[in-house]
Amino acid sequence: MADSSLTTGAPAVSETGQIARTGVYRWMVVIILLVAVATAFFDRINIAVLFTNADFKQSIGVGDNPTMLGLLMTGFVFAYGFSALILSVTSDLFGPRRTLSAIALILGVVMAIMGGSTSYAMMLAGRIMIGLTEGPQFGSANVAVKQWFPAEERGRATAVWSIGAPIGSMVGFPLIIMLVAAYGWRGSFYVLAGLNILVVLPIVWFLVRDKEKPDPKSIATDDLPIREAIRILVRNKLFWLLALYDCGAMIFLWGLNSWLPAYLQTARHFDIKQSSFFSSLPFLLMIGGYFLGGWLGDKWRIKAWLCMLGLAATGLLVYAASIVENPVVSAVLVALSAGAWGTTVPTLFAMGTEVIPPKVTAMGFGIYAGLANIVGAISPVLMGYAIGRSGDYAAGLLVITLACVILSFSMIPLLRRH
Repeated sequence: MADSSLTTGAPAVSETGQIARTGVYRWMVVIILLVAVATAFFDRINIAVLFTNADFKQSIGVGDNPTMLGLLMTGFVFAYGFSALILSVTSDLFGPRRTLSAIALILGVVMAIMGGSTSYAMMLAGRIMIGLTEGPQFGSANVAVKQWFPAEERGRATAVWSIGAPIGSMVGFPLIIMLVAAYGWRGSFYVLAGLNILVVLPIVWFLVRDKEKPDPKSIATDDLPIREAIRILVRNKLFWLLALYDCGAMIFLWGLNSWLPAYLQTARHFDIKQSSFFSSLPFLLMIGGYFLGGWLGDKWRIKAWLCMLGLAATGLLVYAASIVENPVVSAVLVALSAGAWGTTVPTLFAMGTEVIPPKVTAMGFGIYAGLANIVGAISPVLMGYAIGRSGDYAAGLLVITLACVILSFSMIPLLRRH
C-alpha cells in the first residue's frame, strides 16, 4: 500500500515503521531513478557516435581532428566531476523530486539547442552544460534512497538504480547509432531532447515524492564541522589510495565511452549492425561483472585483490584487443575488459565503507569520486591526441592500458587488511 503521507501530507513517524508501510512505492522510485540515470547516459555518450560522422564534423567545423573531438567528451566529464563535487548539495536544498525534474528539463533544452549547433564552440559549450547539469544526479538518487529505505536495504536499492549507468551505455550506443542512421545527427539530438522533456520529466515530477522536506541543515556531515571532516580525510592515507585507484578506473570508463564506436567503425571496419552489437556487448558484460565482483568480494573477502587484479586485467585485455588482427576477437576482448572492470565497482565501493570513517563517509565518497572523474576527463582528449599524432587507434588504447595497469598497484598497501 502507498504511504498515506503521499496524499494527506501527514507527518512521518518512526523511520522504520514509516518505510515499512510504503510497500511497493519505494521500489517504483528506485526504478524511476534507474530510468533517469540510463536516459541521462544517452546524452553523455551520444557525441561518441558522431566522431565518425562526416556531416557532423563538417557542420561544427572540426574536420578530422581527434583531439578536438576528444575534447567534447573531456569538457563534459570535467564539468561533471566539478559539478558532482560542488553541486551535489542541491538535493539537500530542494529535494530529489525537484532536483531530478530540473535535470531532465535542462537536459532536454540543452540537447535541443545542441541539435541546432553550427560551430564547435557552441557544441563544446553544450557538452559542458550537460556535465554541470548531470553532476548532482547521483547525489539526488542517494538522497531518495536514504529517504525511502532503511539502512539495511539501501545497498540493494542502490545496486538497482546504479545499474542504470551501464544499461544507459548498453542501450544508448545502438539506439543512437540507429537514430543517426535514420534521422541524421541533428535528429538524434532532437529525439533525445524529447525523451527528456516528454518522458523523463513527467515521470519524475508526477510519480516521485520527497518523503522528507528539504532541510539545508542536513548538508552538515553528521554534525561534524566541515574543516574537521576534511582534516580526517586528508590524514587517511588509505582513502587517497582509493581515490588514486579510482582515477585509473575512470580513465578506462570515459575512454571507452568516448572512443568505442569510432574504434569499431574506423579501426575495425564494422558496419552499423555490427557496431551496434559490439558497442552494447561491453556494457552487458560490465553488468555481469558488477554481480560477480560483489559475490566474490563478499564470499572470499578479498576486495583489494579483486580490485587490483580486475583493473590490471582490464588494461591488459584492452592492450590485447589493440594488437590482434581479427576484428571480432578484438571486439570481444574489449567487451571482456569491460566485464573485468565491472568486477571492481562493488568491491571498491565496499572497501570505501571500510576505509572511510563513518562520520565522513558521504563526503569521502563525494570527494574521491569527483576527483576521479576530473582526472578521468583527460582520457578522451589524451586518447584523441595520441590517435591524431600516430594515426593509429592502438596508441589511443595504450593510454587506457597504462593507466589501468599502473594505477591498479595502488591497491598493494590494502591487500593484507582488505
